[in-house]
Amino acid sequence: MSDEQVKLDALVVGGGPAGLAAALTMARQGMEVGVLERGDSCGSKNVSGLLYTTVLSDLLPDYLDSAPLERPVSRRTLAFLDGEAHWSATFGAEAWSAAPCNHTHVVHRPQFDRWFAEQTEEAGASILDSMVVEGLVYEGDGPGKRAVGVQVRDDEPLYADAIVLADGANCLVTESAISELGLAKGKKPQTWALGVKQIVALPREKIEDRFNLDPHEGCALDFFGSPFEGLVGGGFLYTGRETVGVGFAAKAESFAARKLKPREVLDAFCRHPVVRKYLQGGELIEYSCHMIPESGYLAIPELIGNGVLIAGDAAGLVNMSLYHEGSNHAMASGRAAGQTAAKAHAAGDFSKAALQPYVSQLQDTFVMKDMAKYQEIPEIMDALPELFSLYPRKLCSLLIDFFTVSQQPKADTQKAAIRKFFAGLPKLQGAHNLWKARKLV
Repeated sequence: MSDEQVKLDALVVGGGPAGLAAALTMARQGMEVGVLERGDSCGSKNVSGLLYTTVLSDLLPDYLDSAPLERPVSRRTLAFLDGEAHWSATFGAEAWSAAPCNHTHVVHRPQFDRWFAEQTEEAGASILDSMVVEGLVYEGDGPGKRAVGVQVRDDEPLYADAIVLADGANCLVTESAISELGLAKGKKPQTWALGVKQIVALPREKIEDRFNLDPHEGCALDFFGSPFEGLVGGGFLYTGRETVGVGFAAKAESFAARKLKPREVLDAFCRHPVVRKYLQGGELIEYSCHMIPESGYLAIPELIGNGVLIAGDAAGLVNMSLYHEGSNHAMASGRAAGQTAAKAHAAGDFSKAALQPYVSQLQDTFVMKDMAKYQEIPEIMDALPELFSLYPRKLCSLLIDFFTVSQQPKADTQKAAIRKFFAGLPKLQGAHNLWKARKLV
C-alpha cells in the first residue's frame, strides 16, 4: 500500500441501522471508522415503516429526546378480509403510549437514518455518501485469503483492517465476499419477499379521528385475506403524524406464479372498504418497493471471514413471524460486530478465528434465538398458502354467518355456519393446518 492510499481501522459498507450501529460502537472505542453509503445520504434508499428500539435505547439512551419518531405504536390490529366482509382483533395498552412506548415506533427511514448517522458522526465516525462499493480488495490465497479494503466505483480503493458488510437485502458485495473467501452459505438458498408500499398524506386531525387516536398515540394493522388471493403474504397499515403508510409484502416468486402485478395488488388492497375509508381524501406522496430476505435461520451464511463481518439484512437476519422484526436484529448484529472488531483491533488480530466471538455473541442474543425458534416459518408458508387466503376468508364467512340476524333458530344457524366453514376441507385438515400455524407467533 502506497503512502497516498487511505487506510482506516474499519470500513462499514452500508449506512442503515446495522452499519451505523457497528460504526457507532467502533468509533466509541477509539477506532477510525468510515461508513460507505451508496445513497445521497443515509436512509435515502430506505422506506418508512416500524422501528423497534430495544437495542437503540442501549446505544443511545436519550434517543427519545431527539430522534425523528412519528408516533409510538400503542395499538395493534390483526384484520382478516373477504370481499367486503371483515373481522379483526385489536389489542394495546396505555403503557405503550408512554416512554419507552413498547420500543415500537413509526418512522420515516430517510429522516431517522440521517439522524442516526449524525449521532454516529458525533461519536467520531466518518459518513461517506454516494459511495458505490463494487467489491472488496483481497490479499493472499486459500485459507489465508483476507479482505483488506473496498473498491469504490470511479475512485481509488479504500483500505481497512476490518470490514463490516451491512449492504442490506440486495447484498451483491456480501455475496461476492462469501464466494471470494470461501465462506459457507446457508443450508438453504436465500429467497426474497417483495414489499410494496405507498405513503398517503392526511391532516393530523383526520388521522386521529379515523383511527381513534390521541396526539401521542399511533397504531399498526396487519391484514390477511382476499386482496392477496394466491400470494403468500399479507398487508399492513400504520399511522405517522400526518401520513398513513399502506402496503403489503409477499413472496416474490408467487407474483409470477399467479401472473399478478404488485401495483395492481396494492390498488385492490387499498380499494377494500376497510382500507379505503382510512385513506379517503389523502394525497399519495410516495410509492416504493423493497426486497426482504425471508428464508430465515437455515439460509444464514457464515458470518465471518478473515477481515470481514456480515450483519443485518445482508446476513438474512429478519424475523418472518408476526413480529416482523428486522431493524432490531440489524442494530443488535451491528453492535455485536462492532464490539468484536474493537477487540480485534486492540489485539491486532483480524483473522477469522479472532472474529469468532461475533458469532458466539450473536448466538447468545435474542436475534439468533428468535431466528432459530421461527426457522420453520418459510416451509409452513410454502406448504400452507391457504393460511393467507382460504382461512381468512372462511373465518370472515363463519363470523358473518354466525351474527347475521334472521328468524332461523340459532342452533340451525350455527350448524350451517360450521358446515360451511369445513366444506371443501379434507377431514381434520383444518385442525392440522391451524396447529401448524401456531408456529407463526
